[in-house]
Amino acid sequence: MEKQNNSDWTYVSYEKISENLNKWNLTESDYRIFKKIDWVVTEKIHGANFGIVTDGLEVRFAKRKEFLQPEEDFFDYQSLKPQLVEQAKEIFKILQADWDDLLKVFVYGELFGGEYPHPDIPAVPHIQAVQTGIYYSPKIKYCAFDMAVEMKGNLVARDYLDYDKALNLFQQVGLMGTKPLFIGRYEEALAYNPEFDSTIPALLGLPKLPFKNHAEGIVIKPLKSIYVETHKGKIRPILKIKIPDFSEDSRFHQATKWTYQKATTLQAPTQGLSIEEELSQEMLALVTERRLINVISKIGRVSRSDWDKKQEVAQLLMQDVLETFNEEWESIFSGLSGENQQILMEQLHQKSQKLVEVYFN
Repeated sequence: MEKQNNSDWTYVSYEKISENLNKWNLTESDYRIFKKIDWVVTEKIHGANFGIVTDGLEVRFAKRKEFLQPEEDFFDYQSLKPQLVEQAKEIFKILQADWDDLLKVFVYGELFGGEYPHPDIPAVPHIQAVQTGIYYSPKIKYCAFDMAVEMKGNLVARDYLDYDKALNLFQQVGLMGTKPLFIGRYEEALAYNPEFDSTIPALLGLPKLPFKNHAEGIVIKPLKSIYVETHKGKIRPILKIKIPDFSEDSRFHQATKWTYQKATTLQAPTQGLSIEEELSQEMLALVTERRLINVISKIGRVSRSDWDKKQEVAQLLMQDVLETFNEEWESIFSGLSGENQQILMEQLHQKSQKLVEVYFN
């Protein structure tokens, strides 16, 4: 349970979900724990990260990193706002009955939908899809996937609810939550096939589309919340696996990447490439249109004529690339000379800027 020094309205964003088991630096002890508990597999929804925070009286909404301003347009969330306000307050009320020291509730989820090309389903006027590539609903919808609580005390304590308890609360108040595709052993959860048609339209009572409508992938997490110790502190072991069409790495399922152990002992050039060239390939392979689209979904729609907003997108794209790159290569990159680090960063800057320009033009 995390400790904080105050109880203000600072938004605590949802941690980035890993796509790589190597990030966790698991020990044999960790694996033994993993094998003793049940894991749940859910469909990963292709949408925009959206948070709801309440203290039981006030309800605020947030995009990926910060609270939304009251007048801010974020994928038409205002159409859902009255219902979400009531559902959030009801969740707080239910939890407060058991926890007198409850301070705030954080609900994390995805806004999604906006297009459903079925001949029997009319389009909703003036609505744009939150994301493209997967069809969920003609209307904008919200699905919650996790929940955290803050408790009063000398220091504010913050912790996540178990998946099954959170899902039960969502169902109690009529809020859509991510349904389990599988519950069972760790090895079976990891082996779950991520390639299937999205289950979301059927859950919303919509007819099946007359063509393939692949899900983005899956999310795997413990049924009951646990934490593992890593070199970056305690984390919750949650993994996402995307199908190749939605990978943010241009070399997805191609050449096997170095493992962390191999990389740290690398002394000589591999296949005629220097270490700097290898790292450059790894970094620039993460600068993809799919990653750019996902970055845009975190801040809302961007006009092609809004130069300042496009620059913000380019910076966020670079940050997102570096966050993923550092999961595997931070120690190797930090061992380079300052000059070589700067060269790689300039390459990343140029490719990110070019991709943004091409995308919006």
